[in-house]
Amino acid sequence: MSSLGRQWIATTGWLAVCGALLAVLLLTETTSLHHKGLTTDEPLHYEYGYRVLNGAPERTSALNSSTMPFSSVHAMTSINLAVFARTAGLPLDTSWNGQLTRGRYATILLSLLLALYVLKWSYELYGRNGAVLSLSLYVFDPNLLAHDHLVTADLPAALMTTMALYHFWHFLKLGGKRRALFSAVTLGLSQLAKYSCVYLYPIFLAIAAIYYRFKPATEATKPDQSHSLSSNLRRWFIVITFFAAVSIVAINLGFDFDGIGTPLSGYTFKDPFFKQLQATPIVGNLPLPLPVPYVQGLDLVKFEERMGEAWGNIYVAGQLRVNHHNGTLHGFPGYYFYAAFFKVPIAKQIIFLVALFGYFSRHRQPTARGLRREEIFLLVPILFYWIYFNFFFNAQIGIRHVLPVFVLATIFCGRFLAASESKLRRYAAVILVIWAAASALSYYPHFISYFNEFVPDRKLAYRHLADSNLDWRGNEWYLTEYVRRHPGVIVDPRKPQAGRIVVPVNALVGINRSPEEYRWLREHFTPVDHIAYSYLVYDVPKEMLPQGGGGSKGPKELPPGTCY
Repeated sequence: MSSLGRQWIATTGWLAVCGALLAVLLLTETTSLHHKGLTTDEPLHYEYGYRVLNGAPERTSALNSSTMPFSSVHAMTSINLAVFARTAGLPLDTSWNGQLTRGRYATILLSLLLALYVLKWSYELYGRNGAVLSLSLYVFDPNLLAHDHLVTADLPAALMTTMALYHFWHFLKLGGKRRALFSAVTLGLSQLAKYSCVYLYPIFLAIAAIYYRFKPATEATKPDQSHSLSSNLRRWFIVITFFAAVSIVAINLGFDFDGIGTPLSGYTFKDPFFKQLQATPIVGNLPLPLPVPYVQGLDLVKFEERMGEAWGNIYVAGQLRVNHHNGTLHGFPGYYFYAAFFKVPIAKQIIFLVALFGYFSRHRQPTARGLRREEIFLLVPILFYWIYFNFFFNAQIGIRHVLPVFVLATIFCGRFLAASESKLRRYAAVILVIWAAASALSYYPHFISYFNEFVPDRKLAYRHLADSNLDWRGNEWYLTEYVRRHPGVIVDPRKPQAGRIVVPVNALVGINRSPEEYRWLREHFTPVDHIAYSYLVYDVPKEMLPQGGGGSKGPKELPPGTCY
């Protein structure tokens, strides 16, 4: 067979594998919606998206401080699907839940688009093998599967962060006005997805500085007028101004130009930072080229992250910190390191660490320097966000906040199978991907509750993490079915009772309740079963109840080491 024929077969096979992986992703996402109710934040995001779609983007309360115009994509999708159903004569659920559920299909489409960006970026860096590896790890990432069909800002933020960084890489690497426009537009649109995307501005500046600092000698040119310091400064001033202008236009389009030109003095701020900025002479009276809801959201998000008004207590490794909503709560340093250790598939952790080791161990090889320079577009934002969320972010309520980090890390994992790697490395990659897939799919369809094999007893995952890492609502159907099949079961008794007891996991550890409420159960009994990992089932014998059936914090005469 000719080399051309072999190349055609290889290309066709590679495309078939990629297509199969995307089909698996689509099938997993759509089927896992069955029987899944609404999670805690979805109604807020959908309602705000619907209002933006109807020209009312103003912030009405602190509850929608972090909702963004990107959610209008969910509302628009729901409306279009309803029109299609009516036209085709298909049954249509017109309830609020039905509208919101239809909006979830927009997130599924966005997740497919993100998968294509993962595939393309990894292919351009690491070749076909690396691209297939990255796509496989994306398709079987339980944390992405958990959120790639929900009406929230987490998946859109991961998508827009990836798109903005990818197009910025193309612009810096290849130049050109068209690439500059793509980069500026995706950066601007990212500001409509989630407020954490605002950190892309300093990240872009850091990447640009590093990228040009380590320009290879082959790209150096003779110093002349066109490459003088003043010329370069003028060029970058034009680029920065252009990017800023495009961002301002994109943000205003997303918020319908609502209140554009309002000076800081015209706002009622809550956060001390914005109050201080408002009180600054001259600055406070300058008209802002930004819409009022966008600036209000920045203030409210920063204030709520400081005060903890929008969430409950925080919990990790059996330790609970009570949120008094007065600014005294401080998060656990390294929270997301700990969460990732248990919630990222072990196989993926191994692949990433080996790839990272390869990045640093081969820095002296001339052939590796060019690739290492391109990889800063992945590693700089990973490092930035990882430091910020682990040590400066108080809302430690779920690993979903770092989904953009996971996507960038997934692309970087393609380095594990760079073009020159051995067959042994490829065989190892296949085994690790199968392990990751089996681990993730074993939780189907309850991907939010995923914990890796470092937690061998899944009923005890609550001892490590809770909140949206384990239960974010949406599993009420499974509870109803369990109660139907087990008559007499006691659901959420809130006080010591004998019998088969079902307790929501977040209530058990004290996320959204007083931690004293279930201390008697938490400290002296072990769950015998679970319902969709969100509810824990206990068998409590009558003779082990506290004296009088209530009020006591522990069971009566509990022998040391006894668990039920």
